[in-house]
Amino acid sequence: MKTLGVPTKESLKEQKDGYVSSLNGQKDAYVSSIVPADLGLKIKQLKKQKADKKAKSKLLRTEYEGLSMVKAYTKFGSGDRTIIEEFYVLRDNDAVKPLPYIREVMRYYQRSGRVSSSIIRDEGTGLLLHGPYKRYQNGELIEEGFYYGGMKDGRWEKYDANFMLLDKTRWHRGVPAESRLTYYDSTHRKIKEIVPVDYGKVRGTYMAFYENGNLAEEGKYDNGVKVGRWTEYHPATPNGRRLRKKLTQHASSQWDTDFEPFVLTEWDEKGKVIFERSKEKVVQEDETEN
Repeated sequence: MKTLGVPTKESLKEQKDGYVSSLNGQKDAYVSSIVPADLGLKIKQLKKQKADKKAKSKLLRTEYEGLSMVKAYTKFGSGDRTIIEEFYVLRDNDAVKPLPYIREVMRYYQRSGRVSSSIIRDEGTGLLLHGPYKRYQNGELIEEGFYYGGMKDGRWEKYDANFMLLDKTRWHRGVPAESRLTYYDSTHRKIKEIVPVDYGKVRGTYMAFYENGNLAEEGKYDNGVKVGRWTEYHPATPNGRRLRKKLTQHASSQWDTDFEPFVLTEWDEKGKVIFERSKEKVVQEDETEN
């Protein structure tokens, strides 16, 4: 008669250990098949990217184009016409020198709490705006963009009271980003002409310069057509004064194709009027055009 062997504790433990070991081996093989071998490295890279992104975000709040800035704001008006401007100024006001041919350079005057492109008497030169700019009316954002050393830079947008986009423009150091600039020299230090181009259209303020850097002519284009009053200047500026040479009237818009430009006034090199169109004739021509 054959006797069935009863498993001992030791044999059962060996079987269990072998089974568990087999399962672990299968688990490791499965995990290895679905998890990349360089997972640890990728996790480190993701953590580094997250840290870099956080550091960059913090840097964007303190620097723009590599230059340190300080946040400021102004508030004026009352009721529905309350205006709040949020902006930044250069920490070192001498870090950027605005280009001499840029007509609108924005500065913050702390004493009066005003942001202006005009020089305010008894307040020094003002602090140059630099970095993000936002303008609110009655709590609603109506305009935003960037400044670089007081000059418009990057994308600018305007909105209505319902935050619907009204206008968008692109700038680079104070001139429309697509503008065509020509120079007298190969080093691009002596500006000759600025042709304003906005989204492929010649539109905005045109400026031409003499080789000595003085303004020679300025006026506005509307879709490639001269509009409004254009002014020519004499090359010499005694006592730092800019002397006008000729003032020419063009059509008020690009659609007025029948308008014939005419000279309003001419001056000699001393600033004396040598020709002036009679006001009566100007009024009559305006009425005829209308």
